[in-house]
Amino acid sequence: MNRAALAAANADLDQRERGRKLRIGFFVFMALLMQLAFVVSYTGALHAPQPPHRMPVGVVAPPQVVQQLQKMADESGPLFTFKPQASPETAANAIHHRSVLGAYLPAAVGTTDQLLVTTAIGPAAPQALTLAFTRAAQSQQHTLQVKDVLPPHRGDDEGLVPFYLVIAWTVGGYLASTLVGLMGGMQSATPRLALERIGMLAAYSVLGGIGGTLIVHTIMGFLGGAWWTQALIGMLVVFCVSVFANGLQTFLGLVGTGIVIGLFVILGNPSGAGPWPRNMLPAFWRVIGPWLPNFQGTNAVRGVAYFHSQGLGTAIWVFVAYAAIGLVLSVAGAGRDNPILRMSEH
Repeated sequence: MNRAALAAANADLDQRERGRKLRIGFFVFMALLMQLAFVVSYTGALHAPQPPHRMPVGVVAPPQVVQQLQKMADESGPLFTFKPQASPETAANAIHHRSVLGAYLPAAVGTTDQLLVTTAIGPAAPQALTLAFTRAAQSQQHTLQVKDVLPPHRGDDEGLVPFYLVIAWTVGGYLASTLVGLMGGMQSATPRLALERIGMLAAYSVLGGIGGTLIVHTIMGFLGGAWWTQALIGMLVVFCVSVFANGLQTFLGLVGTGIVIGLFVILGNPSGAGPWPRNMLPAFWRVIGPWLPNFQGTNAVRGVAYFHSQGLGTAIWVFVAYAAIGLVLSVAGAGRDNPILRMSEH
């Protein structure tokens, strides 16, 4: 090889090495940004429960009394939304169907008010309700008696088992898609191969949903409720996350993986209403939560376990929407070339 050819080969090698270093630098920088976003999101959302925001509370009292209580409460901010209840039994039923998170029964006779709560959603909401209505009772020289009408299942004392179960399903979903992409290429070569990959992710989702429910519901005995319904929720969570991740990775490669982690881990977990209910999250996470599978999965599992499957229908629609978007992106992007995908794979 003559000197000119050798110099050209060395220049080409140097150029490729510079390109490789730039790509590595880009992804390291993106990892740093995600790490910082992780800190902001988790500490911002979960550093402490916020004061309740329009927390629905039943009140067993005449409508005019409820209106007066609402007016007095609103002077301290939008803490509670009071809903009249006809009787203590009606109020307890409303808690069981999660239309309210507690119920206040001011004494018609005597000086002992009553507060009905459920610790199945964790201790934060009952504690906030107890504090607020203890003060309300004391202002009338009354005492407050607290009754837990719907306690958690054994092993779920903090109400966090549904939350952590959905985290496992979510992580499993995008992890499966990412590993398949790393081994077989982020992008399928043809629409038919894209559908085959989605079929493989569907089989994985069935196993993941059944496996998670088997461990938490049957082996550990941490949750009650309809076994197959909870397994179905798990299948849908894993499937919608994995297919959505596959769709983004089809167009964006590892950049798509980063977006998925940002959406489902950095934003999704803190807004998933795990340690405390949505009404006690900061505004940003309270707003985005219902749009993400994390919140809807936790809400659905908790609903099946404790609240007569309340919230299941809405959750299924969210899961279907994410799966449909992922399916369209996966098929439409099969075999298509773009610079972002090339940068992440070479």
